[in-house]
Amino acid sequence: MKILTLLLSFFFFLSGNFIINLNSYALPQTQEDLEYIAEHLVNTGMNENNLKPLVNPIFTSVSLASMLLDENEPVFIVATGKLKPLKERDVIILPQKIMVWHEVLNMIAQDKSFAVTYSPISGTLATYNTRRDNLYLQLQADGRQYNANSVLMDINTNSRWSQMYGICFLGTLMGSGLELLPSYWTTWDKALRFYIDKDNARVLLTPRSTNKRYGKDPYGSYNDPESFYYNDQLIYPISNLDTRMRLKEMVIGLELDKKVVAININYVKKKGIVNFFFDKYALVAVHDKALDVVRIFDRTVWFGKDPLVMVKDSSKTFKDLQTQSTWDFDGVCRGGNYLGTYMKEYYGIYSFWYSFAANNPETETVPGKSEVPDSALEIGAFNDTPIGEELKGPVEESGMNIPWN
Repeated sequence: MKILTLLLSFFFFLSGNFIINLNSYALPQTQEDLEYIAEHLVNTGMNENNLKPLVNPIFTSVSLASMLLDENEPVFIVATGKLKPLKERDVIILPQKIMVWHEVLNMIAQDKSFAVTYSPISGTLATYNTRRDNLYLQLQADGRQYNANSVLMDINTNSRWSQMYGICFLGTLMGSGLELLPSYWTTWDKALRFYIDKDNARVLLTPRSTNKRYGKDPYGSYNDPESFYYNDQLIYPISNLDTRMRLKEMVIGLELDKKVVAININYVKKKGIVNFFFDKYALVAVHDKALDVVRIFDRTVWFGKDPLVMVKDSSKTFKDLQTQSTWDFDGVCRGGNYLGTYMKEYYGIYSFWYSFAANNPETETVPGKSEVPDSALEIGAFNDTPIGEELKGPVEESGMNIPWN
């Protein structure tokens, strides 16, 4: 047992010292970076008149929507309510076949203001908090692209924003950034089963006041493996082509401390759980099969202690290797030494690899060199006697008590 603990600690030490030197900077760092974006926009023939945003549209219940949507069509789930388990949070569910025609949905209600943004060419889904002090921004796509990603404008100041960065690069709000909010990309059958008996979920109804062909995606189909969403065709130019993944591989782009990592969604789904380091963070990406989504958590639960290493358990839970405590897919410990604590969840954007890498050429990747190797997970996993003698007994002073209890 002591040998196993020493091996894991040595791996953490090596990884920590290596990761500190990563230089994967994301986001424009200077005014010159912002000006560069403004000078390299690509016209597509579309403009703000072709891409009217949805503003406070009509929603319906999950049960009623079940008669209107096909089970395999993609939908976006946006968490809008207070922090709770995902199944209990207030959410809106947006069919991709509607969003592809508008690219932006603005919601302004009471003291909340947020925009769900979707760039079909780059496959980028990002939801932003659009309240700035007393200003409630309303976004819309302006039809242009930068590295195959949509350019947004706000109708408040006519400033221009990067949909992928959430940063204003031109106009009176130049240099301003928007807070990223949680979004998940899944299919309607998974969302339906997850929320069928919940009144906290609402589904976007097809707008009736437009002449859009909502049953026809102008770029292809996510149910057709030969369509634009899967082939290697690029419609608009990009600054560089990164071959570390397939061009249209879907990734979750996570930004922490102005550095980015691209997490291959299919890779995580195949493995189930992937432990990795990113800069000073020890993270784990898990496949939540109930919604068929990848969720990312911080493995450092007890401050001052080595990060936990997560391994498979069941379809509804996973375990940490050190104490064999049981965790659910909201990052909450449901049994064991860490009972009463939770792991912080981090949210990223969804994007096709080719566009994400072009916009973030220094990005790290998962899979990649920062991933905890399988050999570290196999040593003594699920022994009758868990390792980590110093972790036995209740967790104290973790600062990570379940926030909704």
